[in-house]
Amino acid sequence: MRRPGRGLRSRVSRLVAVSAVAALLATGCGGGATGGGADPASPKPPQLRMLYATAEANAEAVQNLVPHFREVFGIDLQIDTQPYDALQQRVYAEVATRSSYYDILIVDTPWAPALVRALEPLSGYLTNPAVNDVAPAQLEDLIPKVLADTAVYDADDEVRQFPDPATASDVAAVTGQGFDVYGMPLQANAMVMAYRKDLFADPAEQAAFAQRYGRPLAVPTTWDEFSQVAEFFTRPEQDLYGTTMMAGVGDWATDDFKSLLAGFGGDGRMIGEDLSLDFAGPEGEQALTYYHRLISEQRSVPPGTTAASWDETASSFDSGLTAMTFNYHSLELDPAVGGEIGYAPVPVAQARGPHFGTWMLSLNRFSQHKAWAYRAITWLTAPEQQLAMTADGLHPSRTSVYAALAGDEFYTALGGSLAEGVGRPRLTNYTEISRAIAVAVNTAASGEATPREALDKAVEDVTRRLTQAGYELPEAS
Repeated sequence: MRRPGRGLRSRVSRLVAVSAVAALLATGCGGGATGGGADPASPKPPQLRMLYATAEANAEAVQNLVPHFREVFGIDLQIDTQPYDALQQRVYAEVATRSSYYDILIVDTPWAPALVRALEPLSGYLTNPAVNDVAPAQLEDLIPKVLADTAVYDADDEVRQFPDPATASDVAAVTGQGFDVYGMPLQANAMVMAYRKDLFADPAEQAAFAQRYGRPLAVPTTWDEFSQVAEFFTRPEQDLYGTTMMAGVGDWATDDFKSLLAGFGGDGRMIGEDLSLDFAGPEGEQALTYYHRLISEQRSVPPGTTAASWDETASSFDSGLTAMTFNYHSLELDPAVGGEIGYAPVPVAQARGPHFGTWMLSLNRFSQHKAWAYRAITWLTAPEQQLAMTADGLHPSRTSVYAALAGDEFYTALGGSLAEGVGRPRLTNYTEISRAIAVAVNTAASGEATPREALDKAVEDVTRRLTQAGYELPEAS
Protein backbone atom coordinates (compact mmCIF):
# COMPACT_ATOMS: atom_id res chain seq x y z
CA MET A 1 0.00 0.00 0.00
CA ARG A 2 1.13 3.52 -0.69
CA ARG A 3 2.49 5.28 2.37
CA PRO A 4 0.93 8.67 3.04
CA GLY A 5 2.72 11.92 3.42
CA ARG A 6 4.99 12.01 0.39
CA GLY A 7 5.69 15.43 -1.13
CA LEU A 8 3.95 16.79 -4.18
CA ARG A 9 7.25 17.23 -5.99
CA SER A 10 7.72 13.50 -6.46
CA ARG A 11 4.06 12.91 -7.32
CA VAL A 12 3.89 15.62 -9.93
CA SER A 13 7.23 14.65 -11.44
CA ARG A 14 6.00 11.07 -11.85
CA LEU A 15 2.76 12.16 -13.40
CA VAL A 16 4.33 14.23 -16.14
CA ALA A 17 7.32 12.07 -16.89
CA VAL A 18 6.30 12.05 -20.52
CA SER A 19 5.24 15.64 -20.57
CA ALA A 20 7.01 18.63 -21.98
CA VAL A 21 6.45 20.40 -18.67
CA ALA A 22 8.49 17.89 -16.67
CA ALA A 23 11.39 20.27 -16.35
CA LEU A 24 9.18 22.98 -14.92
CA LEU A 25 7.54 20.58 -12.52
CA ALA A 26 10.91 19.38 -11.34
CA THR A 27 11.30 22.78 -9.68
CA GLY A 28 8.51 21.59 -7.41
CA CYS A 29 5.65 23.12 -5.52
CA GLY A 30 5.76 20.90 -2.48
CA GLY A 31 3.95 22.45 0.41
CA GLY A 32 4.93 25.61 2.25
CA ALA A 33 4.43 28.99 0.71
CA THR A 34 1.00 30.07 -0.36
CA GLY A 35 -0.34 33.18 -1.98
CA GLY A 36 -2.17 35.99 -0.22
CA GLY A 37 -5.59 37.49 -0.39
CA ALA A 38 -7.35 34.92 1.79
CA ASP A 39 -8.65 37.60 4.16
CA PRO A 40 -12.38 38.15 3.52
CA ALA A 41 -11.73 41.89 3.77
CA SER A 42 -9.04 41.81 1.09
CA PRO A 43 -9.41 44.67 -1.38
CA LYS A 44 -11.41 43.83 -4.46
CA PRO A 45 -9.01 43.24 -7.37
CA PRO A 46 -9.74 44.85 -10.74
CA GLN A 47 -9.71 41.45 -12.39
CA LEU A 48 -9.74 37.72 -11.68
CA ARG A 49 -8.15 35.28 -14.09
CA MET A 50 -9.40 31.74 -14.71
CA LEU A 51 -7.75 28.97 -16.74
CA TYR A 52 -10.49 26.85 -18.29
CA ALA A 53 -11.09 24.07 -20.80
CA THR A 54 -12.74 24.46 -24.20
CA ALA A 55 -15.65 22.31 -25.39
CA GLU A 56 -14.67 19.53 -22.92
CA ALA A 57 -16.13 21.58 -20.06
CA ASN A 58 -18.46 23.71 -22.15
CA ALA A 59 -16.51 26.96 -22.07
CA GLU A 60 -19.18 28.83 -23.99
CA ALA A 61 -21.69 28.36 -21.18
CA VAL A 62 -19.33 29.95 -18.67
CA GLN A 63 -18.12 32.69 -20.99
CA ASN A 64 -21.70 33.80 -21.61
CA LEU A 65 -21.97 34.62 -17.91
CA VAL A 66 -19.03 37.04 -17.89
CA PRO A 67 -21.16 40.19 -18.40
CA HIS A 68 -23.43 39.11 -15.53
CA PHE A 69 -20.39 38.37 -13.39
CA ARG A 70 -19.14 41.92 -14.01
CA GLU A 71 -22.52 43.35 -12.96
CA VAL A 72 -22.55 41.33 -9.73
CA PHE A 73 -18.91 41.72 -8.70
CA GLY A 74 -17.91 44.98 -10.33
CA ILE A 75 -14.74 43.31 -11.57
CA ASP A 76 -13.70 41.56 -14.76
CA LEU A 77 -13.39 37.81 -15.13
CA GLN A 78 -10.78 36.86 -17.70
CA ILE A 79 -11.24 33.31 -18.95
CA ASP A 80 -8.39 31.73 -20.89
CA THR A 81 -9.29 28.44 -22.55
CA GLN A 82 -7.11 25.60 -23.77
CA PRO A 83 -7.96 22.23 -25.40
CA TYR A 84 -7.53 19.20 -23.18
CA ASP A 85 -3.88 18.18 -23.58
CA ALA A 86 -2.59 21.75 -23.72
CA LEU A 87 -4.71 22.65 -20.70
CA GLN A 88 -3.32 19.77 -18.65
CA GLN A 89 0.24 20.81 -19.36
CA ARG A 90 -0.56 24.48 -18.68
CA VAL A 91 -2.14 23.69 -15.32
CA TYR A 92 0.85 21.59 -14.27
CA ALA A 93 3.23 24.32 -15.41
CA GLU A 94 1.31 26.96 -13.47
CA VAL A 95 1.47 25.04 -10.21
CA ALA A 96 5.02 23.82 -10.74
CA THR A 97 6.28 27.38 -11.08
CA ARG A 98 4.09 28.60 -8.20
CA SER A 99 2.60 31.10 -10.57
CA SER A 100 0.01 33.45 -9.13
CA TYR A 101 -1.19 34.56 -12.58
CA TYR A 102 -4.38 32.50 -12.50
CA ASP A 103 -6.64 32.79 -9.48
CA ILE A 104 -8.92 29.93 -10.54
CA LEU A 105 -7.90 26.67 -12.21
CA ILE A 106 -10.22 24.11 -13.75
CA VAL A 107 -9.15 20.58 -12.76
CA ASP A 108 -10.26 17.32 -14.35
CA THR A 109 -10.71 14.36 -12.01
CA PRO A 110 -7.75 12.30 -13.30
CA TRP A 111 -5.37 15.21 -12.62
CA ALA A 112 -6.49 15.96 -9.08
CA PRO A 113 -4.39 13.37 -7.19
CA ALA A 114 -1.20 14.99 -8.48
CA LEU A 115 -2.37 18.55 -8.03
CA VAL A 116 -4.22 18.51 -4.75
CA ARG A 117 -1.43 20.03 -2.67
CA ALA A 118 -1.19 22.97 -5.04
CA LEU A 119 -4.88 23.70 -4.61
CA GLU A 120 -6.26 25.80 -1.78
CA PRO A 121 -8.23 23.72 0.76
CA LEU A 122 -11.66 25.26 1.09
CA SER A 123 -12.90 24.15 4.51
CA GLY A 124 -11.95 27.48 6.11
CA TYR A 125 -13.79 29.38 3.40
CA LEU A 126 -16.85 27.13 3.39
CA THR A 127 -17.42 27.74 7.10
CA ASN A 128 -16.76 31.49 7.00
CA PRO A 129 -19.94 33.54 6.39
CA ALA A 130 -17.83 36.56 5.45
CA VAL A 131 -16.78 34.98 2.14
CA ASN A 132 -20.13 33.35 1.47
CA ASP A 133 -21.77 36.76 1.20
CA VAL A 134 -22.23 36.76 -2.59
CA ALA A 135 -23.25 33.15 -3.21
CA PRO A 136 -23.24 30.55 -0.39
CA ALA A 137 -21.51 27.34 -1.39
CA GLN A 138 -24.57 25.18 -0.55
CA LEU A 139 -22.59 21.94 -0.48
CA GLU A 140 -25.71 20.07 0.58
CA ASP A 141 -27.22 20.78 -2.84
CA LEU A 142 -24.37 19.13 -4.75
CA ILE A 143 -24.91 15.53 -5.85
CA PRO A 144 -23.18 13.68 -2.97
CA LYS A 145 -21.25 11.20 -5.12
CA VAL A 146 -20.13 13.97 -7.45
CA LEU A 147 -18.87 16.14 -4.59
CA ALA A 148 -17.05 13.27 -2.87
CA ASP A 149 -15.48 11.90 -6.05
CA THR A 150 -14.49 15.26 -7.52
CA ALA A 151 -13.40 17.50 -4.70
CA VAL A 152 -12.92 15.70 -1.36
CA TYR A 153 -9.30 14.63 -0.93
CA ASP A 154 -6.77 13.67 1.71
CA ALA A 155 -3.77 15.67 0.50
CA ASP A 156 -1.38 13.47 2.51
CA ASP A 157 -2.68 10.25 0.95
CA GLU A 158 -4.32 11.05 -2.33
CA VAL A 159 -5.20 7.40 -3.02
CA ARG A 160 -7.85 7.43 -0.28
CA GLN A 161 -11.49 7.81 -1.30
CA PHE A 162 -13.83 9.64 1.02
CA PRO A 163 -15.67 6.73 2.64
CA ASP A 164 -19.20 8.10 2.87
CA PRO A 165 -20.38 10.33 -0.01
CA ALA A 166 -23.62 11.00 1.87
CA THR A 167 -21.68 13.09 4.41
CA ALA A 168 -19.38 14.87 1.94
CA SER A 169 -21.28 18.13 2.36
CA ASP A 170 -20.61 18.18 6.12
CA VAL A 171 -17.33 20.08 6.35
CA ALA A 172 -16.72 18.97 9.94
CA ALA A 173 -17.21 15.33 8.93
CA VAL A 174 -14.84 15.79 6.01
CA THR A 175 -12.04 17.45 7.97
CA GLY A 176 -12.59 15.13 10.93
CA GLN A 177 -11.48 12.20 8.77
CA GLY A 178 -8.41 13.97 7.42
CA PHE A 179 -9.96 15.17 4.17
CA ASP A 180 -10.70 18.62 2.84
CA VAL A 181 -12.65 20.12 -0.06
CA TYR A 182 -10.49 21.30 -2.96
CA GLY A 183 -12.94 22.74 -5.43
CA MET A 184 -16.51 23.25 -6.55
CA PRO A 185 -17.75 20.68 -9.12
CA LEU A 186 -18.95 21.96 -12.48
CA GLN A 187 -19.60 20.09 -15.75
CA ALA A 188 -20.44 16.66 -14.39
CA ASN A 189 -20.07 13.90 -16.99
CA ALA A 190 -21.54 10.41 -16.84
CA MET A 191 -21.98 7.68 -19.40
CA VAL A 192 -25.58 7.70 -20.67
CA MET A 193 -27.31 5.56 -23.30
CA ALA A 194 -28.93 7.25 -26.30
CA TYR A 195 -31.28 5.50 -28.70
CA ARG A 196 -33.36 6.17 -31.80
CA LYS A 197 -36.88 6.69 -30.53
CA ASP A 198 -38.28 6.60 -34.06
CA LEU A 199 -36.90 3.09 -34.66
CA PHE A 200 -38.17 1.74 -31.36
CA ALA A 201 -41.64 3.23 -32.01
CA ASP A 202 -41.92 1.93 -35.58
CA PRO A 203 -44.79 -0.64 -35.71
CA ALA A 204 -43.01 -2.69 -38.38
CA GLU A 205 -39.86 -2.89 -36.22
CA GLN A 206 -41.92 -3.80 -33.17
CA ALA A 207 -43.70 -6.60 -35.04
CA ALA A 208 -40.46 -7.99 -36.47
CA PHE A 209 -38.74 -7.94 -33.09
CA ALA A 210 -41.67 -9.64 -31.36
CA GLN A 211 -41.77 -12.34 -34.01
CA ARG A 212 -38.03 -12.97 -33.75
CA TYR A 213 -37.54 -12.83 -29.98
CA GLY A 214 -40.98 -13.49 -28.54
CA ARG A 215 -41.14 -10.30 -26.50
CA PRO A 216 -41.98 -6.64 -27.18
CA LEU A 217 -39.33 -4.32 -28.53
CA ALA A 218 -38.29 -2.00 -25.73
CA VAL A 219 -35.35 0.13 -24.68
CA PRO A 220 -32.97 -2.38 -23.04
CA THR A 221 -32.58 -2.19 -19.30
CA THR A 222 -30.24 -5.17 -18.89
CA TRP A 223 -27.03 -6.05 -20.72
CA ASP A 224 -28.66 -9.27 -21.99
CA GLU A 225 -31.51 -7.25 -23.49
CA PHE A 226 -29.03 -4.77 -24.88
CA SER A 227 -27.13 -7.47 -26.74
CA GLN A 228 -30.36 -8.80 -28.22
CA VAL A 229 -31.64 -5.39 -29.35
CA ALA A 230 -28.24 -4.53 -30.80
CA GLU A 231 -28.30 -7.78 -32.77
CA PHE A 232 -31.81 -7.04 -34.07
CA PHE A 233 -30.93 -3.61 -35.45
CA THR A 234 -27.70 -4.79 -37.08
CA ARG A 235 -28.30 -4.77 -40.83
CA PRO A 236 -25.10 -3.97 -42.71
CA GLU A 237 -26.93 -4.19 -46.01
CA GLN A 238 -29.03 -1.21 -44.84
CA ASP A 239 -26.05 0.66 -43.35
CA LEU A 240 -27.54 0.18 -39.90
CA TYR A 241 -25.89 -1.33 -36.81
CA GLY A 242 -27.18 -1.96 -33.34
CA THR A 243 -24.81 0.17 -31.32
CA THR A 244 -21.44 1.82 -30.95
CA MET A 245 -18.59 0.97 -28.61
CA MET A 246 -15.43 2.97 -27.91
CA ALA A 247 -12.87 0.19 -28.35
CA GLY A 248 -9.98 2.29 -29.68
CA VAL A 249 -6.96 2.56 -27.41
CA GLY A 250 -7.72 5.50 -25.12
CA ASP A 251 -9.43 6.46 -21.91
CA TRP A 252 -12.78 5.94 -23.65
CA ALA A 253 -12.17 2.19 -23.93
CA THR A 254 -11.35 2.08 -20.24
CA ASP A 255 -14.60 3.97 -19.56
CA ASP A 256 -16.56 1.35 -21.53
CA PHE A 257 -14.86 -1.43 -19.60
CA LYS A 258 -15.25 0.04 -16.12
CA SER A 259 -18.98 0.60 -16.72
CA LEU A 260 -19.36 -3.06 -17.73
CA LEU A 261 -17.12 -4.18 -14.86
CA ALA A 262 -19.39 -2.43 -12.36
CA GLY A 263 -22.44 -3.81 -14.15
CA PHE A 264 -21.21 -7.37 -13.84
CA GLY A 265 -20.65 -6.96 -10.11
CA GLY A 266 -17.01 -5.88 -9.98
CA ASP A 267 -15.41 -2.79 -8.47
CA GLY A 268 -15.96 -0.18 -11.14
CA ARG A 269 -12.98 1.82 -9.89
CA MET A 270 -10.80 -1.06 -11.16
CA ILE A 271 -8.05 -0.52 -8.57
CA GLY A 272 -8.74 -0.54 -4.86
CA GLU A 273 -7.51 1.89 -2.24
CA ASP A 274 -5.07 -0.85 -1.19
CA LEU A 275 -3.88 -0.90 -4.83
CA SER A 276 -5.44 -4.31 -5.45
CA LEU A 277 -5.93 -4.88 -9.18
CA ASP A 278 -9.68 -5.40 -9.05
CA PHE A 279 -10.15 -5.10 -12.81
CA ALA A 280 -8.59 -8.51 -13.46
CA GLY A 281 -10.92 -10.79 -11.49
CA PRO A 282 -13.78 -12.98 -12.75
CA GLU A 283 -16.09 -9.97 -13.13
CA GLY A 284 -13.52 -8.25 -15.32
CA GLU A 285 -13.19 -11.33 -17.50
CA GLN A 286 -16.97 -11.58 -17.77
CA ALA A 287 -17.23 -7.91 -18.73
CA LEU A 288 -14.50 -8.21 -21.36
CA THR A 289 -15.99 -11.42 -22.74
CA TYR A 290 -19.33 -9.65 -23.21
CA TYR A 291 -17.54 -6.75 -24.93
CA HIS A 292 -15.68 -9.10 -27.29
CA ARG A 293 -18.83 -11.03 -28.23
CA LEU A 294 -20.77 -7.86 -28.98
CA ILE A 295 -18.02 -6.45 -31.18
CA SER A 296 -16.19 -9.37 -32.82
CA GLU A 297 -18.65 -12.28 -32.72
CA GLN A 298 -22.08 -10.66 -32.91
CA ARG A 299 -20.68 -7.76 -34.96
CA SER A 300 -23.38 -5.38 -33.77
CA VAL A 301 -21.13 -2.35 -34.19
CA PRO A 302 -19.99 -0.42 -37.29
CA PRO A 303 -16.70 -1.26 -39.01
CA GLY A 304 -13.79 0.54 -37.37
CA THR A 305 -15.09 0.18 -33.84
CA THR A 306 -11.76 -1.13 -32.55
CA ALA A 307 -10.28 2.26 -33.45
CA ALA A 308 -13.23 4.36 -32.23
CA SER A 309 -13.27 7.02 -29.52
CA TRP A 310 -16.24 9.00 -28.25
CA ASP A 311 -15.88 11.33 -31.26
CA GLU A 312 -16.35 8.55 -33.81
CA THR A 313 -19.20 6.93 -31.91
CA ALA A 314 -21.06 10.24 -31.65
CA SER A 315 -20.57 10.80 -35.36
CA SER A 316 -21.80 7.28 -36.18
CA PHE A 317 -24.96 7.74 -34.14
CA ASP A 318 -25.64 11.29 -35.34
CA SER A 319 -25.41 10.13 -38.96
CA GLY A 320 -28.00 7.41 -38.41
CA LEU A 321 -25.54 4.54 -38.66
CA THR A 322 -26.56 2.99 -35.32
CA ALA A 323 -29.74 2.53 -33.32
CA MET A 324 -28.08 3.00 -29.91
CA THR A 325 -24.93 4.52 -28.47
CA PHE A 326 -23.26 5.61 -25.24
CA ASN A 327 -21.75 8.99 -24.64
CA TYR A 328 -21.22 11.72 -22.05
CA HIS A 329 -23.31 14.46 -23.62
CA SER A 330 -26.51 15.03 -25.55
CA LEU A 331 -26.48 14.17 -29.24
CA GLU A 332 -28.10 15.55 -32.36
CA LEU A 333 -29.14 13.54 -35.37
CA ASP A 334 -28.17 14.92 -38.76
CA PRO A 335 -31.18 16.61 -40.42
CA ALA A 336 -31.20 14.05 -43.23
CA VAL A 337 -31.77 11.22 -40.72
CA GLY A 338 -35.03 12.73 -39.52
CA GLY A 339 -35.29 10.65 -36.38
CA GLU A 340 -35.74 11.40 -32.69
CA ILE A 341 -33.38 10.68 -29.80
CA GLY A 342 -34.26 9.23 -26.41
CA TYR A 343 -31.98 8.82 -23.39
CA ALA A 344 -31.76 6.18 -20.68
CA PRO A 345 -29.31 4.91 -18.04
CA VAL A 346 -26.75 2.30 -19.06
CA PRO A 347 -28.13 -1.25 -18.67
CA VAL A 348 -27.71 -3.32 -15.56
CA ALA A 349 -26.57 -6.91 -14.88
CA GLN A 350 -25.83 -7.60 -11.23
CA ALA A 351 -25.52 -3.86 -10.62
CA ARG A 352 -25.22 -0.54 -12.38
CA GLY A 353 -22.20 1.74 -12.21
CA PRO A 354 -21.78 4.02 -15.21
CA HIS A 355 -18.42 5.70 -15.53
CA PHE A 356 -18.46 9.30 -14.37
CA GLY A 357 -16.01 12.12 -13.81
CA THR A 358 -16.42 15.83 -13.17
CA TRP A 359 -14.40 18.99 -13.63
CA MET A 360 -14.04 21.33 -10.67
CA LEU A 361 -13.18 24.98 -10.19
CA SER A 362 -10.34 25.25 -7.68
CA LEU A 363 -8.41 28.09 -6.09
CA ASN A 364 -4.80 28.37 -7.09
CA ARG A 365 -2.92 28.14 -3.80
CA PHE A 366 -0.56 30.84 -5.03
CA SER A 367 -3.26 33.34 -6.05
CA GLN A 368 -3.07 36.78 -4.50
CA HIS A 369 -6.86 37.15 -4.52
CA LYS A 370 -8.12 33.95 -2.94
CA ALA A 371 -11.06 35.38 -1.01
CA TRP A 372 -12.46 36.94 -4.18
CA ALA A 373 -11.61 33.88 -6.25
CA TYR A 374 -13.57 31.79 -3.74
CA ARG A 375 -16.55 34.12 -4.05
CA ALA A 376 -16.27 33.77 -7.83
CA ILE A 377 -16.34 29.96 -7.88
CA THR A 378 -19.27 29.74 -5.47
CA TRP A 379 -21.16 32.19 -7.66
CA LEU A 380 -20.28 30.41 -10.91
CA THR A 381 -21.38 27.06 -9.47
CA ALA A 382 -24.51 28.38 -7.73
CA PRO A 383 -27.85 26.86 -8.76
CA GLU A 384 -29.00 29.99 -10.61
CA GLN A 385 -25.87 30.17 -12.73
CA GLN A 386 -25.80 26.42 -13.44
CA LEU A 387 -29.44 26.48 -14.53
CA ALA A 388 -28.72 29.41 -16.85
CA MET A 389 -25.72 27.58 -18.31
CA THR A 390 -27.84 24.56 -19.25
CA ALA A 391 -29.14 26.69 -22.13
CA ASP A 392 -25.67 26.14 -23.60
CA GLY A 393 -25.57 22.47 -22.67
CA LEU A 394 -23.71 22.59 -19.33
CA HIS A 395 -23.88 19.45 -17.23
CA PRO A 396 -24.94 20.62 -13.75
CA SER A 397 -23.57 19.24 -10.51
CA ARG A 398 -26.51 20.26 -8.29
CA THR A 399 -29.54 18.24 -7.32
CA SER A 400 -31.80 21.30 -7.40
CA VAL A 401 -30.85 22.07 -11.00
CA TYR A 402 -31.75 18.57 -12.14
CA ALA A 403 -35.05 18.92 -10.26
CA ALA A 404 -35.72 22.13 -12.15
CA LEU A 405 -34.98 20.30 -15.42
CA ALA A 406 -37.41 17.45 -14.71
CA GLY A 407 -39.08 16.47 -17.96
CA ASP A 408 -35.93 16.93 -20.02
CA GLU A 409 -35.05 13.37 -21.01
CA PHE A 410 -31.28 13.90 -21.34
CA TYR A 411 -30.89 15.73 -18.06
CA THR A 412 -33.08 13.18 -16.28
CA ALA A 413 -30.86 10.35 -17.52
CA LEU A 414 -27.69 12.30 -16.73
CA GLY A 415 -28.79 13.25 -13.22
CA GLY A 416 -29.77 9.67 -12.41
CA SER A 417 -26.48 8.35 -13.81
CA LEU A 418 -24.43 10.81 -11.75
CA ALA A 419 -26.22 9.68 -8.61
CA GLU A 420 -25.13 6.06 -9.12
CA GLY A 421 -21.91 6.51 -11.11
CA VAL A 422 -18.51 5.08 -10.26
CA GLY A 423 -15.39 7.22 -10.58
CA ARG A 424 -11.75 6.45 -11.19
CA PRO A 425 -9.09 5.21 -8.80
CA ARG A 426 -7.01 8.03 -7.38
CA LEU A 427 -3.55 7.63 -8.86
CA THR A 428 -0.98 10.20 -9.82
CA ASN A 429 -0.27 8.24 -13.01
CA TYR A 430 -3.87 7.32 -13.84
CA THR A 431 -3.38 8.27 -17.49
CA GLU A 432 -0.74 5.56 -17.83
CA ILE A 433 -2.85 3.00 -15.98
CA SER A 434 -5.91 3.81 -18.04
CA ARG A 435 -3.95 3.31 -21.25
CA ALA A 436 -2.62 -0.08 -20.13
CA ILE A 437 -6.16 -1.22 -19.42
CA ALA A 438 -7.42 0.30 -22.68
CA VAL A 439 -4.87 -1.79 -24.58
CA ALA A 440 -6.31 -4.90 -22.92
CA VAL A 441 -9.85 -3.84 -23.82
CA ASN A 442 -8.81 -3.21 -27.41
CA THR A 443 -6.96 -6.50 -27.89
CA ALA A 444 -9.81 -8.49 -26.37
CA ALA A 445 -12.42 -6.61 -28.40
CA SER A 446 -10.58 -7.31 -31.64
CA GLY A 447 -9.91 -10.95 -30.79
CA GLU A 448 -6.14 -10.52 -30.81
CA ALA A 449 -6.11 -12.03 -27.33
CA THR A 450 -8.66 -13.81 -25.20
CA PRO A 451 -10.18 -11.70 -22.43
CA ARG A 452 -8.15 -13.66 -19.85
CA GLU A 453 -4.92 -13.21 -21.81
CA ALA A 454 -5.60 -9.51 -22.26
CA LEU A 455 -6.29 -9.01 -18.56
CA ASP A 456 -3.21 -10.97 -17.53
CA LYS A 457 -1.07 -8.76 -19.77
CA ALA A 458 -2.73 -5.69 -18.29
CA VAL A 459 -1.90 -6.93 -14.80
CA GLU A 460 1.77 -7.08 -15.80
CA ASP A 461 1.69 -3.62 -17.35
CA VAL A 462 -0.27 -1.98 -14.54
CA THR A 463 1.90 -3.58 -11.87
CA ARG A 464 5.04 -2.31 -13.58
CA ARG A 465 3.67 1.19 -14.02
CA LEU A 466 2.42 1.45 -10.45
CA THR A 467 5.73 0.17 -9.12
CA GLN A 468 7.69 2.58 -11.29
CA ALA A 469 5.53 5.37 -9.92
CA GLY A 470 6.52 4.48 -6.38
CA TYR A 471 3.42 2.63 -5.27
CA GLU A 472 3.80 -0.42 -3.07
CA LEU A 473 1.31 -3.07 -4.16
CA PRO A 474 -0.11 -5.71 -1.84
CA GLU A 475 1.57 -9.11 -2.19
CA ALA A 476 -1.59 -10.69 -3.60
CA SER A 477 -1.31 -8.39 -6.65
